[in-house]
Amino acid sequence: MTPTEAGTPMPEADQPGKKLVGQWAVCAIAAAAARFVPVPLLDDAVRLRATQVAVVATLRANQRDYPSAAVEPLYAGADAGLGGTFQDARRYLKSVPRRVLLFPVRKYVAVFGAVKGVPTDVMQVLVLARTVHRCLGQGRLAGSDPKELRPAAAQIRTAFDRTISGLDLRLLTGALADALSQGKGLTVAAVGYARKAFSQDGADPALGPALDPSGELGRGAERVEEVLQRPEISRLLAEFDARFDLQLSERQASPRRG
Repeated sequence: MTPTEAGTPMPEADQPGKKLVGQWAVCAIAAAAARFVPVPLLDDAVRLRATQVAVVATLRANQRDYPSAAVEPLYAGADAGLGGTFQDARRYLKSVPRRVLLFPVRKYVAVFGAVKGVPTDVMQVLVLARTVHRCLGQGRLAGSDPKELRPAAAQIRTAFDRTISGLDLRLLTGALADALSQGKGLTVAAVGYARKAFSQDGADPALGPALDPSGELGRGAERVEEVLQRPEISRLLAEFDARFDLQLSERQASPRRG
């Protein structure tokens, strides 16, 4: 399959399945839960790990079996591993299992969706994972050579960052804030999940029952899925797709541009 023309909506056949969207939602909530982690620097590591899990789930759902390190810029930033100023993500990820079990799960009284920055954190992981899924469906990031995959992943991440910073997504973040504020116990559940899920060793996170949670976290993920299904949100995401396609085509036409 060749990449589609700029602005073409995601074909119905390429729409992510409910299971994959649920995995994105869980990862997005876990990434946002990093704001409640009371350990210096560990919040960044938890957020990075959650984003990596979302990318790995998307790769596997699209039959890409190479290690996530081959496309590290997708989840760690466009400069990751490319000689940029971003610290190598693997330094963070290697430190997570040793430290994540040390932080306590407090009796938080904060309402998850009402905490400043939380809806934006959730939105960014969701839209990133969706964008990666769309790119994979277009035939991008095929093959297995890291020398080709890594710069292609960096182009995608750069186009994503430019698009998300240039488009008003308050409609989406507002809807997510409302949805995530409905669960009184979601904050404790999200922090507890992050503490447990990211305590495992391994370069690539294991995917399995941990991404199909029950209880308040599962209900929170379902509410996130419902937000993405709203017609007005679908229209907003279609606009995002069109702008992203334009940004990506510009990056590919002028690969040396920042």
